[in-house]
Amino acid sequence: MPAQPGHRNNGEETFAPSGATQTLEWITVLSAAGLDYRLTRDADGWRLHVPAAHVAVAESEIRAYESERLPPAPRIVRATPRTKDRRDLWTAFWCAHALLLFYLWLGPYDSGVPLLAAASANAERIVAGEWWRAVTALTLHAGWPHLMGNMLFLFLVGQAVFRALGRGVGLTLLVAAGVLGNLATAYSAAPPRVGVGASTLCFAALGIMSVLQSAEQYRRYRLWRAVWKRAWIPMAAGVALLGMLGTGPQSDLAAHAFGFVVGAALAAPLSGRTSAWPSAKGQWALTALAILIPTASWLLAIRSLQ
Repeated sequence: MPAQPGHRNNGEETFAPSGATQTLEWITVLSAAGLDYRLTRDADGWRLHVPAAHVAVAESEIRAYESERLPPAPRIVRATPRTKDRRDLWTAFWCAHALLLFYLWLGPYDSGVPLLAAASANAERIVAGEWWRAVTALTLHAGWPHLMGNMLFLFLVGQAVFRALGRGVGLTLLVAAGVLGNLATAYSAAPPRVGVGASTLCFAALGIMSVLQSAEQYRRYRLWRAVWKRAWIPMAAGVALLGMLGTGPQSDLAAHAFGFVVGAALAAPLSGRTSAWPSAKGQWALTALAILIPTASWLLAIRSLQ
Protein backbone atom coordinates (compact mmCIF):
# COMPACT_ATOMS: atom_id res chain seq x y z
CA MET A 1 0.00 0.00 0.00
CA PRO A 2 1.06 3.69 -0.01
CA ALA A 3 4.01 4.95 1.93
CA GLN A 4 3.22 6.03 5.45
CA PRO A 5 0.66 8.90 5.60
CA GLY A 6 2.18 12.34 5.37
CA HIS A 7 4.91 11.25 2.91
CA ARG A 8 4.29 14.10 0.48
CA ASN A 9 6.76 16.03 -1.64
CA ASN A 10 6.04 18.84 -4.10
CA GLY A 11 2.32 18.21 -4.02
CA GLU A 12 2.68 14.45 -4.60
CA GLU A 13 2.11 11.35 -2.49
CA THR A 14 4.53 8.46 -2.78
CA PHE A 15 3.26 4.90 -3.06
CA ALA A 16 5.68 2.09 -2.28
CA PRO A 17 4.99 -1.24 -4.06
CA SER A 18 6.64 -4.29 -2.52
CA GLY A 19 8.45 -5.35 -5.66
CA ALA A 20 8.67 -5.17 -9.46
CA THR A 21 5.57 -7.34 -9.99
CA GLN A 22 3.40 -5.25 -7.68
CA THR A 23 4.78 -2.11 -9.31
CA LEU A 24 3.55 -3.28 -12.72
CA GLU A 25 0.19 -4.24 -11.25
CA TRP A 26 -0.31 -0.88 -9.58
CA ILE A 27 0.73 0.95 -12.76
CA THR A 28 -1.96 -1.00 -14.62
CA VAL A 29 -4.54 -0.08 -11.97
CA LEU A 30 -3.69 3.63 -12.12
CA SER A 31 -3.63 3.62 -15.93
CA ALA A 32 -7.00 1.84 -16.14
CA ALA A 33 -8.45 4.49 -13.81
CA GLY A 34 -7.00 7.30 -15.94
CA LEU A 35 -4.83 8.64 -13.11
CA ASP A 36 -1.52 10.43 -13.57
CA TYR A 37 1.61 9.10 -11.88
CA ARG A 38 5.39 9.37 -11.97
CA LEU A 39 7.71 6.36 -11.56
CA THR A 40 11.10 6.55 -9.83
CA ARG A 41 13.47 4.14 -8.15
CA ASP A 42 15.59 4.52 -5.02
CA ALA A 43 17.64 2.23 -2.80
CA ASP A 44 14.48 0.67 -1.38
CA GLY A 45 12.84 -0.11 -4.73
CA TRP A 46 10.29 1.38 -7.16
CA ARG A 47 8.14 4.34 -6.13
CA LEU A 48 4.94 5.72 -7.66
CA HIS A 49 4.36 9.44 -7.22
CA VAL A 50 0.72 10.53 -7.57
CA PRO A 51 -0.48 14.17 -7.68
CA ALA A 52 -2.11 15.22 -4.41
CA ALA A 53 -5.45 15.80 -6.15
CA HIS A 54 -5.58 12.14 -7.22
CA VAL A 55 -4.28 10.49 -4.05
CA ALA A 56 -7.64 9.51 -2.57
CA VAL A 57 -8.87 7.94 -5.80
CA ALA A 58 -5.52 6.21 -6.42
CA GLU A 59 -5.46 4.72 -2.92
CA SER A 60 -9.07 3.55 -3.28
CA GLU A 61 -8.35 1.88 -6.62
CA ILE A 62 -5.25 0.13 -5.31
CA ARG A 63 -7.02 -1.06 -2.15
CA ALA A 64 -9.92 -2.39 -4.24
CA TYR A 65 -7.45 -4.19 -6.52
CA GLU A 66 -5.58 -5.80 -3.64
CA SER A 67 -8.83 -6.88 -1.94
CA GLU A 68 -10.00 -8.62 -5.12
CA ARG A 69 -6.86 -10.63 -5.65
CA LEU A 70 -7.10 -14.41 -5.50
CA PRO A 71 -4.28 -16.97 -5.29
CA PRO A 72 -2.76 -17.37 -8.76
CA ALA A 73 -4.38 -20.05 -10.87
CA PRO A 74 -2.24 -22.87 -12.32
CA ARG A 75 -0.48 -22.05 -15.55
CA ILE A 76 -2.51 -22.77 -18.63
CA VAL A 77 -2.36 -26.46 -19.57
CA ARG A 78 0.59 -27.11 -17.27
CA ALA A 79 0.43 -29.37 -14.22
CA THR A 80 3.77 -28.08 -12.85
CA PRO A 81 6.04 -25.22 -13.88
CA ARG A 82 8.99 -26.09 -16.10
CA THR A 83 11.54 -23.59 -14.93
CA LYS A 84 14.58 -25.12 -16.68
CA ASP A 85 12.86 -26.62 -19.72
CA ARG A 86 14.08 -24.91 -22.90
CA ARG A 87 12.14 -27.07 -25.34
CA ASP A 88 9.67 -24.23 -25.99
CA LEU A 89 12.52 -21.92 -27.00
CA TRP A 90 14.13 -24.52 -29.26
CA THR A 91 10.80 -25.39 -30.88
CA ALA A 92 10.27 -21.72 -31.72
CA PHE A 93 13.88 -21.50 -32.93
CA TRP A 94 13.49 -24.40 -35.36
CA CYS A 95 10.09 -23.18 -36.58
CA ALA A 96 11.61 -19.83 -37.45
CA HIS A 97 14.60 -21.46 -39.12
CA ALA A 98 12.39 -23.79 -41.12
CA LEU A 99 11.26 -20.64 -42.93
CA LEU A 100 14.92 -19.83 -43.59
CA LEU A 101 15.56 -23.32 -45.01
CA PHE A 102 12.62 -22.96 -47.40
CA TYR A 103 13.95 -19.58 -48.51
CA LEU A 104 17.44 -20.98 -49.13
CA TRP A 105 15.86 -23.78 -51.17
CA LEU A 106 13.37 -21.72 -53.17
CA GLY A 107 14.71 -18.17 -53.11
CA PRO A 108 12.49 -15.06 -53.14
CA TYR A 109 9.01 -15.44 -54.60
CA ASP A 110 8.90 -15.05 -58.37
CA SER A 111 5.64 -15.69 -60.21
CA GLY A 112 7.67 -16.65 -63.28
CA VAL A 113 9.03 -19.76 -61.54
CA PRO A 114 6.45 -22.54 -62.07
CA LEU A 115 6.99 -24.25 -58.70
CA LEU A 116 6.67 -20.98 -56.79
CA ALA A 117 3.59 -20.00 -58.76
CA ALA A 118 2.06 -23.40 -57.97
CA ALA A 119 2.72 -22.91 -54.25
CA SER A 120 1.48 -19.33 -53.85
CA ALA A 121 -1.85 -18.40 -52.26
CA ASN A 122 -3.56 -17.66 -55.56
CA ALA A 123 -7.13 -16.94 -54.45
CA GLU A 124 -8.70 -18.03 -57.73
CA ARG A 125 -6.87 -21.37 -57.74
CA ILE A 126 -7.59 -22.00 -54.04
CA VAL A 127 -11.31 -21.46 -54.58
CA ALA A 128 -11.07 -23.83 -57.56
CA GLY A 129 -9.91 -26.62 -55.24
CA GLU A 130 -6.14 -26.27 -54.89
CA TRP A 131 -6.34 -25.99 -51.10
CA TRP A 132 -2.69 -26.92 -50.55
CA ARG A 133 -1.68 -23.42 -51.66
CA ALA A 134 -3.01 -22.11 -48.34
CA VAL A 135 -0.30 -24.22 -46.67
CA THR A 136 2.65 -23.89 -49.05
CA ALA A 137 2.24 -20.10 -49.31
CA LEU A 138 3.15 -19.88 -45.62
CA THR A 139 6.68 -21.04 -46.51
CA LEU A 140 7.30 -18.50 -49.32
CA HIS A 141 8.66 -14.98 -48.87
CA ALA A 142 9.14 -12.00 -51.16
CA GLY A 143 12.65 -11.15 -49.94
CA TRP A 144 15.04 -11.06 -47.01
CA PRO A 145 13.27 -8.26 -45.07
CA HIS A 146 9.95 -10.11 -45.39
CA LEU A 147 11.57 -13.35 -44.24
CA MET A 148 13.53 -11.89 -41.31
CA GLY A 149 10.52 -10.02 -39.97
CA ASN A 150 8.40 -13.18 -39.91
CA MET A 151 11.23 -15.27 -38.43
CA LEU A 152 11.67 -12.84 -35.54
CA PHE A 153 7.92 -12.52 -34.95
CA LEU A 154 7.41 -16.29 -34.98
CA PHE A 155 10.37 -16.92 -32.67
CA LEU A 156 9.22 -14.40 -30.06
CA VAL A 157 5.48 -15.12 -30.00
CA GLY A 158 5.83 -18.81 -30.82
CA GLN A 159 7.71 -19.44 -27.57
CA ALA A 160 4.72 -18.20 -25.60
CA VAL A 161 2.32 -20.43 -27.57
CA PHE A 162 4.43 -23.55 -27.01
CA ARG A 163 4.90 -22.72 -23.33
CA ALA A 164 1.15 -22.38 -22.85
CA LEU A 165 -0.06 -25.33 -24.94
CA GLY A 166 2.90 -27.65 -25.39
CA ARG A 167 4.89 -28.27 -28.55
CA GLY A 168 2.45 -30.57 -30.33
CA VAL A 169 -0.75 -28.68 -29.57
CA GLY A 170 0.95 -25.34 -30.23
CA LEU A 171 2.40 -26.38 -33.60
CA THR A 172 -0.84 -27.95 -34.76
CA LEU A 173 -2.87 -24.92 -33.70
CA LEU A 174 -0.47 -22.53 -35.44
CA VAL A 175 -0.51 -24.48 -38.71
CA ALA A 176 -4.30 -24.87 -38.62
CA ALA A 177 -4.84 -21.17 -37.90
CA GLY A 178 -2.41 -20.09 -40.61
CA VAL A 179 -4.04 -22.35 -43.20
CA LEU A 180 -7.59 -21.37 -42.25
CA GLY A 181 -6.58 -17.71 -42.26
CA ASN A 182 -5.25 -18.05 -45.82
CA LEU A 183 -8.38 -19.94 -46.91
CA ALA A 184 -10.62 -17.26 -45.42
CA THR A 185 -8.59 -14.57 -47.16
CA ALA A 186 -8.82 -16.38 -50.50
CA TYR A 187 -12.59 -16.87 -50.30
CA SER A 188 -13.17 -13.25 -49.27
CA ALA A 189 -10.83 -11.65 -51.83
CA ALA A 190 -11.74 -10.56 -55.32
CA PRO A 191 -9.44 -12.22 -57.89
CA PRO A 192 -6.77 -11.79 -58.98
CA ARG A 193 -5.07 -12.02 -55.60
CA VAL A 194 -1.79 -13.79 -54.81
CA GLY A 195 -0.25 -13.87 -51.36
CA VAL A 196 2.89 -15.38 -49.84
CA GLY A 197 4.52 -15.37 -46.42
CA ALA A 198 4.17 -16.73 -42.90
CA SER A 199 2.68 -13.52 -41.52
CA THR A 200 -0.81 -15.09 -41.44
CA LEU A 201 0.58 -17.76 -39.11
CA CYS A 202 2.48 -15.15 -37.06
CA PHE A 203 -0.63 -13.10 -36.42
CA ALA A 204 -2.50 -16.30 -35.63
CA ALA A 205 0.06 -16.84 -32.85
CA LEU A 206 -0.69 -13.33 -31.59
CA GLY A 207 -4.43 -14.07 -31.58
CA ILE A 208 -3.87 -17.34 -29.71
CA MET A 209 -1.84 -15.67 -26.97
CA SER A 210 -4.27 -12.77 -26.66
CA VAL A 211 -7.10 -15.19 -25.85
CA LEU A 212 -5.03 -17.40 -23.54
CA GLN A 213 -3.73 -14.43 -21.56
CA SER A 214 -7.20 -12.88 -21.28
CA ALA A 215 -8.53 -16.21 -19.97
CA GLU A 216 -5.71 -16.39 -17.44
CA GLN A 217 -6.57 -12.89 -16.24
CA TYR A 218 -10.20 -13.95 -15.84
CA ARG A 219 -9.19 -16.90 -13.67
CA ARG A 220 -7.08 -14.66 -11.44
CA TYR A 221 -9.66 -11.90 -10.96
CA ARG A 222 -13.10 -13.47 -10.99
CA LEU A 223 -15.09 -10.52 -9.68
CA TRP A 224 -16.86 -8.82 -12.57
CA ARG A 225 -15.44 -5.43 -11.69
CA ALA A 226 -11.90 -6.78 -11.78
CA VAL A 227 -12.52 -8.79 -14.95
CA TRP A 228 -13.91 -5.75 -16.73
CA LYS A 229 -10.85 -3.72 -15.77
CA ARG A 230 -8.15 -6.30 -16.43
CA ALA A 231 -9.11 -9.36 -18.49
CA TRP A 232 -9.53 -7.31 -21.67
CA ILE A 233 -6.01 -5.84 -21.48
CA PRO A 234 -4.12 -8.74 -23.19
CA MET A 235 -6.69 -8.91 -26.00
CA ALA A 236 -6.54 -5.16 -26.47
CA ALA A 237 -2.74 -5.34 -26.55
CA GLY A 238 -2.93 -8.03 -29.25
CA VAL A 239 -5.28 -5.93 -31.37
CA ALA A 240 -2.99 -2.93 -30.90
CA LEU A 241 0.01 -4.96 -32.11
CA LEU A 242 -2.02 -6.10 -35.10
CA GLY A 243 -2.65 -2.45 -35.90
CA MET A 244 0.98 -1.41 -35.45
CA LEU A 245 2.73 -4.34 -37.14
CA GLY A 246 0.17 -5.65 -39.60
CA THR A 247 -1.05 -2.60 -41.49
CA GLY A 248 2.03 -1.30 -43.29
CA PRO A 249 1.87 -0.13 -46.90
CA GLN A 250 3.02 -3.52 -48.23
CA SER A 251 1.25 -5.64 -45.64
CA ASP A 252 -1.55 -8.06 -46.46
CA LEU A 253 -4.01 -6.65 -43.96
CA ALA A 254 -6.76 -9.16 -44.79
CA ALA A 255 -4.45 -12.15 -44.21
CA HIS A 256 -3.11 -10.63 -40.98
CA ALA A 257 -6.59 -9.90 -39.65
CA PHE A 258 -7.96 -13.32 -40.60
CA GLY A 259 -4.92 -15.01 -39.04
CA PHE A 260 -5.43 -13.12 -35.79
CA VAL A 261 -9.19 -13.82 -35.66
CA VAL A 262 -8.87 -17.51 -36.56
CA GLY A 263 -6.05 -18.00 -34.05
CA ALA A 264 -8.17 -16.41 -31.33
CA ALA A 265 -11.19 -18.52 -32.27
CA LEU A 266 -9.25 -21.79 -32.22
CA ALA A 267 -7.62 -20.94 -28.90
CA ALA A 268 -10.90 -20.07 -27.17
CA PRO A 269 -12.01 -23.70 -26.53
CA LEU A 270 -8.57 -24.46 -25.06
CA SER A 271 -8.35 -21.42 -22.81
CA GLY A 272 -10.25 -23.05 -19.94
CA ARG A 273 -7.84 -25.94 -19.50
CA THR A 274 -5.53 -25.81 -16.48
CA SER A 275 -4.04 -29.33 -16.42
CA ALA A 276 -1.30 -30.89 -18.49
CA TRP A 277 -2.65 -32.39 -21.71
CA PRO A 278 -2.36 -34.36 -23.79
CA SER A 279 0.21 -36.99 -22.80
CA ALA A 280 3.79 -36.78 -24.02
CA LYS A 281 2.93 -39.29 -26.75
CA GLY A 282 -0.03 -37.16 -27.76
CA GLN A 283 2.19 -34.09 -28.05
CA TRP A 284 4.61 -36.01 -30.26
CA ALA A 285 1.76 -37.28 -32.43
CA LEU A 286 0.48 -33.73 -32.94
CA THR A 287 4.01 -32.55 -33.70
CA ALA A 288 4.24 -35.19 -36.43
CA LEU A 289 0.84 -34.07 -37.79
CA ALA A 290 1.99 -30.45 -37.90
CA ILE A 291 5.03 -31.51 -39.95
CA LEU A 292 3.04 -33.86 -42.19
CA ILE A 293 0.57 -31.17 -43.33
CA PRO A 294 3.11 -28.89 -45.08
CA THR A 295 5.04 -31.91 -46.38
CA ALA A 296 1.92 -33.37 -48.05
CA SER A 297 0.94 -29.93 -49.35
CA TRP A 298 4.30 -29.43 -51.04
CA LEU A 299 4.06 -32.87 -52.64
CA LEU A 300 0.67 -31.86 -54.07
CA ALA A 301 2.12 -28.59 -55.35
CA ILE A 302 4.94 -30.44 -57.12
CA ARG A 303 2.53 -33.03 -58.48
CA SER A 304 0.32 -30.27 -59.95
CA LEU A 305 3.16 -29.35 -62.32
CA GLN A 306 3.35 -32.81 -63.87
